[in-house]
Amino acid sequence: MKTLKLLLLISCMLIIAGCKSGTPSTISGIYVTSFKQEFSMGNDTLIIEAYHLSSGTYQVERKSGYHRIRNGQLMPKEYNQRKWMATFDQDRFILQETAYGKQIYFKPDLKSLSFGWTYHKIN
Repeated sequence: MKTLKLLLLISCMLIIAGCKSGTPSTISGIYVTSFKQEFSMGNDTLIIEAYHLSSGTYQVERKSGYHRIRNGQLMPKEYNQRKWMATFDQDRFILQETAYGKQIYFKPDLKSLSFGWTYHKIN
């Protein structure tokens, strides 16, 4: 009986130790959006990965694929890819990159974000 209680206590402690702080780990993921404007249409993907959790640093990778529209004609698809580092502000739910002033605004449910358009989390 003592052994069972001890094993139960140890397993509870391991489960508690394995739990992470809610907000920082949940912003990591893949966010997508698609758009159509007068002169272009396409899709955009943001991949956000934790780089250094204790300092709130994340790597953001943006992958875009789009068609320009000229005189009503759809041009060949073009691709664009960029990576940058950003710091997460837990109080304001903002991921900030300082060199170019990029800011990603997270919705309180952390399943969507705003970065020009609204992106939805798929993973």
